Amino acid sequence: MKTILITGGTDGIGKGVASHYLKMGYGVMVVGSSIAKGKLFLNEAKQIGAEDRTIFLQANLSLVKENMRIIEEVKNRVESLDMVVFSATSHTIKEEYTETQEGFEFNFGLAYLSRFILSFGLKELLEKAEMPVIVNVCAPGMKGTVDLNDIQNKKNYNGSKAGFHGSRLNDLLGVAFTNKDTIKKIKYVLFNPWAVATDGMMNSIKNPVTRSIAKLLFKIVGKPVDKAVLPIIELLDNPPKNQLTAYIQRKEVSLTKKTFDRKNAIQLYGNTIKLLEGKMN
Repeated sequence: MKTILITGGTDGIGKGVASHYLKMGYGVMVVGSSIAKGKLFLNEAKQIGAEDRTIFLQANLSLVKENMRIIEEVKNRVESLDMVVFSATSHTIKEEYTETQEGFEFNFGLAYLSRFILSFGLKELLEKAEMPVIVNVCAPGMKGTVDLNDIQNKKNYNGSKAGFHGSRLNDLLGVAFTNKDTIKKIKYVLFNPWAVATDGMMNSIKNPVTRSIAKLLFKIVGKPVDKAVLPIIELLDNPPKNQLTAYIQRKEVSLTKKTFDRKNAIQLYGNTIKLLEGKMN
């Protein structure tokens, strides 16, 4: 039986992917912050007779220690992983610079640092699978730069920009991971779902008028979750030949773009390792 791990697996895109692979007979491990949503997912699995193949792990993935705990729990539960999908995110735009209890900017911790730790931490389990693949749901193919001297956006913080900055960090994470991977068995896919009308996205908009406008826009340019996950499923079932690829839906993104600069990726990797010193024990 193949096994897939999905962060953010109790909501939106993550849940859509998890539900698909439950129906396909896979072992499915979902990581989410809400115990209530985790219980709902487990109940849905029970209703289709898949409770023995379903695991819910509660965690606050903005914290380094929680990511390390999840790695150990996964290693204790399974001998290998065939697929990993990073989909955990926060749609809430924080107006002020906000740090976790470990001293990292919240968006940086959840959107980038978690995926960095899990990518490298789960590598050994993935390499035991026949055709392992990681799909990192972020936003490759978009413009933007990374300030390597301020990767946590401490200077002139802007909540919206912090979210975009996180996607640029993930572009470089993909480059760094494949650069450091000497075995070169794992396929790493950076995936941009474009506009997806998830409940989390809608609920994060507090202004009723703005929410109504957003719903209208998503009807025009967006896709429902069940449609948005189809390209992800295709990439998981038939991983690309190249070790690193990037897509906007089904359209491949050129890795020659400046957002995938190898020199910047190596520097970011070094900066990240220094930030994590003493935090991963």
